[in-house]
Amino acid sequence: MTKLSYQNRKYSVIEFDPNWKNAFEKEVEIIRPIFSDRALQIEHVGSTSVPGLAGKPTIDILLIVNNISEADELTPKMEVIGYQALGEYVMPGARLFVKEGDNVRLVNLHVFQKDHGHVKEMLQLRDYLRTHPGDVKEYSDLKFELAQKYPNDYGQYRKLKDEYMENLKKKIREYDKA
Repeated sequence: MTKLSYQNRKYSVIEFDPNWKNAFEKEVEIIRPIFSDRALQIEHVGSTSVPGLAGKPTIDILLIVNNISEADELTPKMEVIGYQALGEYVMPGARLFVKEGDNVRLVNLHVFQKDHGHVKEMLQLRDYLRTHPGDVKEYSDLKFELAQKYPNDYGQYRKLKDEYMENLKKKIREYDKA
């Protein structure tokens, strides 16, 4: 698994932009022909997929395949359309392709095998936030606070945001049990 490096990563947190949905749809039009029928499902995930949620203006895309090796086979074609393959960057059994400009992340394409446990978690988180505006406000406020406090330290921003997210995921698991 590739080690996460946030050195020199520029980032900003902005209010929700309704155009993020259009950006997602345009990116899918570029990606879909590469994956073709290998793409079982393509979903908009992350902060840009939740109306009202502030976030980094980075489009997160979840793409599900039958076998993760299919993503590896398509790496050369993804590179032709401007994506960099980071391999097993986020977690075992997943692949990450990124599109960047001027050291700013524009798109994260998360590719998972259909039976990977993290797929359900990503979709549950998105769907929960889409129906819980109080949590959206709290999470947005936290992101703005962290970005203001750590404008030049994405690693610290990410560490504290991830701690918050772990607690939110626990809350969502309890909510889903009820």
